[in-house]
Amino acid sequence: MRRMSTLLLGLLLIFLACPPVARPQVPPAGGGIPGLESLTPEERARAQQNLERWNQLSPEERQRIRENYERWKQLSPEEREQIRRNLETFRRLPPEAQQQIRQNFRRWQQLPPQERQQLRDRMQRWRQLAPEEKQALRQRLEEFQRLSPEERQRLRERAQQWRQMSPEEKQALRQRLHENQKRTRNLSPEERKRLREEFRAGERQP
Repeated sequence: MRRMSTLLLGLLLIFLACPPVARPQVPPAGGGIPGLESLTPEERARAQQNLERWNQLSPEERQRIRENYERWKQLSPEEREQIRRNLETFRRLPPEAQQQIRQNFRRWQQLPPQERQQLRDRMQRWRQLAPEEKQALRQRLEEFQRLSPEERQRLRERAQQWRQMSPEEKQALRQRLHENQKRTRNLSPEERKRLREEFRAGERQP
């Protein structure tokens, strides 16, 4: 969970795209920047840019930044350095990629707490996978992306039906799939392809 907090804090800094400083500069509630006269001209310009960004944020966004700043102060030096490196990587991305990251972060902020927790759980399970399992999942994702929009929609519907099944129904389906795999194991590639085509043609019928 601590690594997830570090990741979210890093995403927040990326979302703001603040210049690198020794620590995040979060203006106080009044909007001023204390100690501005002690900064160099370059640091003063960066602080002014941060303040302008701050003034454009909504009250909810400002509150989230204050909360994340409190988390920042609790991070280890290694975790802070990792966030700084991620921010430097972000700055080297093309504008289109930066915009996509900001949009993804906004979508994350709009998710209800339950969906955020589900995503955290998935990320935790992903980190626990072996390299071979991660590679297999990447290949499945690439295969999914090569499908037509209609095929993708059918897979999504099947996934939804699976989630709605009871444990007994899921076990029965697994058993049927296992039996089908044993029956088709000795088929030639041409016969397997024909079966897949017949199955897809049957799905398209109303």
